[in-house]
Amino acid sequence: MNVKIEYNKKVYEINSNHGKSISIPMNFNSNNNPKFYDEINPTKESYTSNDITYDINKDAGCNVPVVKFNVHCSGTHTETGAHIFKGSQTIGELSNLNFIPSRLITIKPQKQSSENYHVTYDLKDQIITKEILIKSLESYNDFLECVIIRTLPNNEDKLKLNYNEHNHPFLSNDAVYYLKEKRVKHIIIDTPSIDRSDDGGQLKNHKIFFSNNDNSINKNTVTELAFIPNNCIDGRYFVCIGYPKFELDAAPSNPVVYKVI
Repeated sequence: MNVKIEYNKKVYEINSNHGKSISIPMNFNSNNNPKFYDEINPTKESYTSNDITYDINKDAGCNVPVVKFNVHCSGTHTETGAHIFKGSQTIGELSNLNFIPSRLITIKPQKQSSENYHVTYDLKDQIITKEILIKSLESYNDFLECVIIRTLPNNEDKLKLNYNEHNHPFLSNDAVYYLKEKRVKHIIIDTPSIDRSDDGGQLKNHKIFFSNNDNSINKNTVTELAFIPNNCIDGRYFVCIGYPKFELDAAPSNPVVYKVI
């Protein structure tokens, strides 16, 4: 079904049947999940009450799974300023994360950079620089409420990659400031963090992005550990960031992108 959306006094069209999920499936009791810090896979067991195990494979009338997983470390998730700041809104308190005007870009992180980052990094690190983002975004002034960043190389290894064994690409401080200058409110990225995995617990990129110029906390979001299939071409989309109404700093999420026709 074709749907018309008005944005910036112009009308755009999408096909609601052609949305594509850019989240990583969460597999329970399986090693087929990405890992970041936490090495434990998501687990599932059946609820038991009055000697009944609620599992239809054990002749129960229905399945009642009880699951356990690490929101930030086991798969695609969306986080708010509450991840790092006291008194910020939880993910459950946010609204209007549907049909966000977005731009998908594909970039190749670089090995070395003179751009600012708050801790020293080494030759194994991969940096997403302001310079790289300028090449992809500078000529655009629309569809920038959300920037979706796909890093190269891009393959299905990302669906179950152990990032404790592989350094993931992260943004320079200058790159985050640039996104804020472009008035980006939402970042979706296919790495486990916009910060270096070990920055001494500072998470300065998060603090930059979730802070206004007057140091108040904004309503921005960051979605990490996404997976953007190669058949999603770069360009303009509307994205719906689906997530449960958790009263937490973050929740597992399923962003779905709709290409502008």
